[in-house]
Amino acid sequence: MSSWMDMLVNPKNNHIKKAMFQVLKERYAENENIIERIGASLVTDGDSKAFFKLVADLYEMGYLKSVNDHREQLVKLGFIATVVPENKSNIE
Repeated sequence: MSSWMDMLVNPKNNHIKKAMFQVLKERYAENENIIERIGASLVTDGDSKAFFKLVADLYEMGYLKSVNDHREQLVKLGFIATVVPENKSNIE
């Protein structure tokens, strides 16, 4: 666990840890050491923003891969699968 001095020196680290906990949930504990080390390296606001952009990009790419994999499986079964934003859905 980080000391109080570490928290005072780099308060952004707490923000990063909290955000990672919200994403990882029960998997946070097994990743806590690397998250703390990464957080200690992200000193500026730009560093933090770039890190969260990286996390968002990774999350989005994983989601898109999952959608495409499911679409391919549906096509193999003879279905047509189109993914659209909820507000543009044809379902009424």
